[in-house]
Amino acid sequence: MDNKLYELTLKRRSVRRYTGKAIDDKIIKEIMKIALTAPSSFGHRPVEFVVVQDKTMIEKLASCKRLGGNQIIGAGAVIAVVVNQDNGEFWIEDGAIASSYILLAAEQYNVGACWVHIRNRKGKTKSSDEEIRDLLNIPDNYRVLNLIALGEKAENKRSYKETDFDTNKIHYNYF
Repeated sequence: MDNKLYELTLKRRSVRRYTGKAIDDKIIKEIMKIALTAPSSFGHRPVEFVVVQDKTMIEKLASCKRLGGNQIIGAGAVIAVVVNQDNGEFWIEDGAIASSYILLAAEQYNVGACWVHIRNRKGKTKSSDEEIRDLLNIPDNYRVLNLIALGEKAENKRSYKETDFDTNKIHYNYF
């Protein structure tokens, strides 16, 4: 059976090293259009995005996370996934779904991508979320769930194969 989405998911791997080259603005716009199609709880669409392409700002964002922030340095763009908390309790799920769409869209354009956790992480003096919100002028009623680094791949990881997955983890009707 032809399954292009499955083939895409087999290729998608987290990329943490980038060439430093800029990503074409048209590709970023296409990735972001896909992000906007992500479903959200009750159709509130509380997820918004800040696309950062300035190298100096990307380095500042990296310093907002004590551990693991440096992996965004060298990316051509970094997307801050932010969610309006005024729309209910499902902000983490809503942001995670939109982030997954971004990761798959990036792979579709052969752009390397990596999710960088921000929620509940520590920055230099405050939480990573607070430091990023201050840096990017994000209103207080929003939370930063994660950053997604995007860039031309400087590492090539093998695609998954069907044999890499344990189909015994799939249960029907009962566990």
